[in-house]
Amino acid sequence: MLQLSRSRIISLFCFTLATVISVQSFVTNRTKVVPVITDPVVTAPSNNEVVTVPDESKAAEVAPISIIQESTEKQSTLVIGSGDTIMSVLSSIGMTREQAYLAVEALRKVYNPKALKVGQQLHVVYKNDDKAAGISLISVDFKTSAGSDIALRYKNGEFSAEKFEVKLTIVQRKITGTINSSFYSAALKRGVPARIVKEAISALSYDINWQHDPKSGDAFVIMYEVMEDAEGNVIKAGELKFAAFAPKGNWRKIYAFQTNAGTTGYFNTKGESVVKSLLQTPLDPSRMRITSKFGRRKDPMQNYTKMHKGVDFGAPTGTPVMSAGDGTIIKAGWNGAYGNYILVRHNSEYCTAYAHLSKIHVKPGTKVRQRQLIGAVGSTGRSTGAHLHYEVIHKGVQVNPQLVKQLPTAKLEGKEFAKFQKIKATLDNHAITDPIAQVAAQKLSLAG
Repeated sequence: MLQLSRSRIISLFCFTLATVISVQSFVTNRTKVVPVITDPVVTAPSNNEVVTVPDESKAAEVAPISIIQESTEKQSTLVIGSGDTIMSVLSSIGMTREQAYLAVEALRKVYNPKALKVGQQLHVVYKNDDKAAGISLISVDFKTSAGSDIALRYKNGEFSAEKFEVKLTIVQRKITGTINSSFYSAALKRGVPARIVKEAISALSYDINWQHDPKSGDAFVIMYEVMEDAEGNVIKAGELKFAAFAPKGNWRKIYAFQTNAGTTGYFNTKGESVVKSLLQTPLDPSRMRITSKFGRRKDPMQNYTKMHKGVDFGAPTGTPVMSAGDGTIIKAGWNGAYGNYILVRHNSEYCTAYAHLSKIHVKPGTKVRQRQLIGAVGSTGRSTGAHLHYEVIHKGVQVNPQLVKQLPTAKLEGKEFAKFQKIKATLDNHAITDPIAQVAAQKLSLAG
């Protein structure tokens, strides 16, 4: 029998042990690289088969598998702010400039992007784009200021846009209340659109001095039209139909009426046009204040009392100045202490003058209409600050603009007057159905 030395036996044992360990390691590693995709199916082993059941707790050790995640759609409501464009708001959510440009170009076919108003909302649907920088737009929907619906879509690599007209219903609204100090602010707080309030102020300005007459507690009524969609949303304001204001308890009312000539104007309770020869205030009443009245006063630049031959209206530089009536420009240029100056002849008796202007928009010989823009408030000439010095000149002599009283220029007669009376009666009846107006009507007479 072969005799083995002790050292050879030990070497053979170590070799055999190393071989077993290597085989075991190989088998173990082969088991680890099999990806676990579904639950294992365990079957009964055959006589010589060893079944290895993967340990779920070691799933993290399995070789990584590429998982493709589909982009999730996102929705946003974008509100147009001052200075915003569709390009800028689409870029704000991550859309590339090139894609935003293509979207806007498709939109132009049905809608002018420049017509967007501050406050309009755009409902945008988009998703992340894994193939390119930025996001992939799916749709944009919004309602125009005129009530139409706009739908922009991205499909098959192209943008397309559609416009859907919406039927609008004309609804008459009525707002009543009292003022604290300002008719303008009180009406705005009651929800009357600024354009309608300014129209009412303008129509009533022939009889009301807005810087002097209104007092806290004076009542008012405004009736105007709005355009509503099928859901009752107000799309835009229509026209002013009626306005009434009661400075010191004396109601002044104006009614919108379309004449046989097809023109719409405002008339008082007697069917007389409220348009008189001259305006008492040639500035927007909401943007000015009286800083110096007609009469003797201490001159602000010379330390003595002298006659102030006009009315000063304080207002920011650049505030538009309107012609107080129809007429012809006699002078438009520099006039010494008056600075930039405009003189308008209205008829053989009356002229008006506008001084200290920052800008002049008319030339001598030009014919102007009442309320036409002729210049802008400034502080040129001998002036201590931005204001309009306004004069009314009667037969060559300056008179107090706030005391000039003239008859209306036109009066409805015959069938037109009869038609007007029916409209007037309807508006009057509707105007006092509101509880606030009823209380006001009990205290103050609404008759003429």
